[in-house]
Amino acid sequence: ALTYHYETQCIPTPGAWLAHQLPVWFQKLSVVATYVIEVAVPVLFFAPLRRLRLFAFYCQVLLQVLIILTGNYNFFNALTIVLAFSLLDEEHVGRWLGRPKRRQGNAPLSPPAWPPSLGSVLATLLELSTYGLLLCWTVQYFSLEINWDKKLLDSKVAFTYHEFTMWLRTVTLPLVGVAFLSLSWEILVAMYRCACVRGCFWKLWATLQWAIMATATVSLFAVSLVPFTYIDHESNGKLWPGIHQLFGAVERFQVVNSYGLFRRMTGVGGRPEVVLEGSYDGHSWTEIEFMYKPGNVSAAPAVVAPHQPRLDWQLWFAALGHHHGSPWFSALVLRLLQGQRDVIRLVQVDESRYPFSARPPTFLRAQLYKYWFTAPSEGSPGPAPWWRRQHIQEFFPTVSLGDPTLESLLSQHGLK
Repeated sequence: ALTYHYETQCIPTPGAWLAHQLPVWFQKLSVVATYVIEVAVPVLFFAPLRRLRLFAFYCQVLLQVLIILTGNYNFFNALTIVLAFSLLDEEHVGRWLGRPKRRQGNAPLSPPAWPPSLGSVLATLLELSTYGLLLCWTVQYFSLEINWDKKLLDSKVAFTYHEFTMWLRTVTLPLVGVAFLSLSWEILVAMYRCACVRGCFWKLWATLQWAIMATATVSLFAVSLVPFTYIDHESNGKLWPGIHQLFGAVERFQVVNSYGLFRRMTGVGGRPEVVLEGSYDGHSWTEIEFMYKPGNVSAAPAVVAPHQPRLDWQLWFAALGHHHGSPWFSALVLRLLQGQRDVIRLVQVDESRYPFSARPPTFLRAQLYKYWFTAPSEGSPGPAPWWRRQHIQEFFPTVSLGDPTLESLLSQHGLK
């Protein structure tokens, strides 16, 4: 998948070009790591051992940072990292800030006791066993094998889609149970701390805060079960009907959400890209360069996250089908023919880079190309190309203001 992903995602970065050059065995191994970090490691969010939770935190942050470096997914990855920060505690953050670890009462810590306590030994054994199981399962389910002759690590998926679906059905509701126990423990610990507060007034005030926060947290947890169990419809159907009703009552506020990345690899055989062209005479055509999406093969991919340029983003979707599937494209053509400044600024903020800033084009059309990342060996005179491309077909016919074809499309989509 990653041999296609980096060049076919919505808006690649220069890091995507570099990642695309990596050998195939490394791309396969990257997919394995993604499966492990996205499917197996999140269970450790609820681990009783602090070091396992920290391990899960750094795995998630590593994956999100790598995605940020190789793709523009607006604030999606930043939100994921912010959520992962809930796995950290004050002591660990204090280490980042250079604060020494201290006992209660600010007394300095004494050296670790030797021999270690039974609890410490058991915790270490549990941690090592967890890492060992993760490694063994990864080797088993992805057939990891060192190829000594080629000096690489071979891997392939060693489970079927049906097996994965059945596994998902088996673990979804138990994971809900684990999360509920973890939440219940935190609520009970918070209640105990309220009981330890001195003074009747302050104890009452702490208890009131606890009651409000506990109610809000349990409610949020309950409604989040609905989008969480979307990954398995059978588990979703087993939820208590009251939870579905509660979710339905607050759904319009988007308090909780599920998310889905693109599930199917697009652009196999080349990245489809729409290129707009304008002309004054209908014979000499000039390409209209967008700020972020691929166009000029010598222009470096943009870095725009956490901003999401909606027009460039939607043009990626438009290129995957016929222009009839993207009725807004006809409106875009109309506004560019009219020279509407607000729309032109979505294409190019710098007027010097927009070829029709002096006066609008008389004619517009769009062509469909296939784009591929170049290889380091593909040198050429002039600026080094980041892309190579091939013309496929016309995407949108040649139109002008008042053209019957354009008028028909605008009427058809209710855009007149």
